[in-house]
Amino acid sequence: MNDDHRPTDNEEPVLPGRRAMLGYSAAGGLTVAASLLGVLTSSRDAEAGQSAGKMTLPNGKMRRIVTAHNAEGKSYIASDGAVDANDLWKGTPERPLGVASEQEPPGIRHATGQSRCFVAAIQPSKEPKPTTANRVGYHRGNGVSHCLILDGELVFMVDTQETIVRAGDLIVERNTLHSWRNDSTQPVSMFIVTVNAD
Repeated sequence: MNDDHRPTDNEEPVLPGRRAMLGYSAAGGLTVAASLLGVLTSSRDAEAGQSAGKMTLPNGKMRRIVTAHNAEGKSYIASDGAVDANDLWKGTPERPLGVASEQEPPGIRHATGQSRCFVAAIQPSKEPKPTTANRVGYHRGNGVSHCLILDGELVFMVDTQETIVRAGDLIVERNTLHSWRNDSTQPVSMFIVTVNAD
């Protein structure tokens, strides 16, 4: 009997066996993962790929934005540029947030061992929309969060500045005050891994 067979009124329905169900589950899981993470393509024109809503890896590079604290304790963007996709960010037991700047004041030094992996959907912003002036939605993560933009475009804000982030960009948010603004009409998804520290 093939998978397209439909039982007649006189037949009992045949339920798929365990192996078939596992196959369906695996295929469904892969489909969901592929649609969630988008298509990673190698392209010379990263902007064209991003504007089409696809994550790109031009020449094996990704845009990485790293936050830090300045001498006054204000959050700022310590770096923003292309890095090798196979070496996005590192922390150590002594410096769980990693090192963004040699001038950065001492901060969190102890990883708690707790971590969290999740997908967040940033809804279109309502009035008053978050800005660096009104500080709507500003919050601080508890440790280091690796935030990969899966689709669309957001404005990422820290105490001292803001920048536009798009699908395929990675934000390494290092226990700094920050907020997000979605100026579009659709939710924007992020894949986030947080490693807690204190």
